[in-house]
Amino acid sequence: MKKLFIVNSRADSQALARFKAAYSQYSGEHEGESEIVYTEFAGHASEVASKAAKEDNLLVVACGGDGTIHEVANSLAESKTPMAVIPLGTGNDFTRSVMDENHRSNSDVCVKAIFEDGFKVKDSDLIKVTSYDVNGNKIDSSSAWCLNVASIGLDTEVQLRAKGKVLANPNSRLIRKTAYITSALSCLFGNRKFDFKYKALRGDGKPAESEKSSFTLLAVCNASYYGNGFCPAPHAKIDDGLINCCAIDSVGLFRSLFLLTKYKDGKHEDYKEADVFVTTTITVEATGSRDLNGNYDGEDFSGHKVSFECYPGAIRLALYI
Repeated sequence: MKKLFIVNSRADSQALARFKAAYSQYSGEHEGESEIVYTEFAGHASEVASKAAKEDNLLVVACGGDGTIHEVANSLAESKTPMAVIPLGTGNDFTRSVMDENHRSNSDVCVKAIFEDGFKVKDSDLIKVTSYDVNGNKIDSSSAWCLNVASIGLDTEVQLRAKGKVLANPNSRLIRKTAYITSALSCLFGNRKFDFKYKALRGDGKPAESEKSSFTLLAVCNASYYGNGFCPAPHAKIDDGLINCCAIDSVGLFRSLFLLTKYKDGKHEDYKEADVFVTTTITVEATGSRDLNGNYDGEDFSGHKVSFECYPGAIRLALYI
């Protein structure tokens, strides 16, 4: 099987340097078995992966952070071409759910495994996210496949602030590591109430429609982690045909600070302010005049109404063994 490495040229500099050294070594030992493309513009990874999806006997390797993985996964969705991941980003949150720490922390270990076929291909789920405006028209620019976690509410505001910090300090590893948690703390002192309701056929048998119409956030999860280690769905599995959901009530400042620490560690599920359930489809609709702002795999979207539907086996993942 030939390997196509799609590499985010703006990835973490130290991780990228380590990857390049490993690729040079192993591609030399396996001459003619691989091709490498470094991204040159926004959407380049998607463009390359879309062409690769039409080829046979090819493994596409997404090398970068969650944004690169999202682009490649969207291009390979519902195709026969498998995708492997080498984490070179800031949070690398999706990889927390699918690989051990040795592979997450060492890109050279991943490169070696790719060239030596140290992986197995597994059919995995995707969440199809479809956004609509107030008149019910689909918004194509805010609709996509989600491989990891989608969310609406406070965490989207946090992410926007964290992105700004990283962009303003692109060479600071400290900022990269702390941007999300510091942004989360600062956002808690601002608006913590977002007006929406949700409807889902729940696995716990509770009423399909939410009792409340305002929340702090809603996380819709295929995997467990986002936001540089926050864990909204500790029991999520990428191949069970289910979406793990967590809605956090709109609460006061001090209770928010307490719940934040529990939410980060995945220990929030037993608290009354957390509505945790599994489903296959969930629809979220704004209850106020303001449209919903959210993100999937770290990419921003908006809409008055948004549906999330699990598609079992929609992507083939090459997982390290």
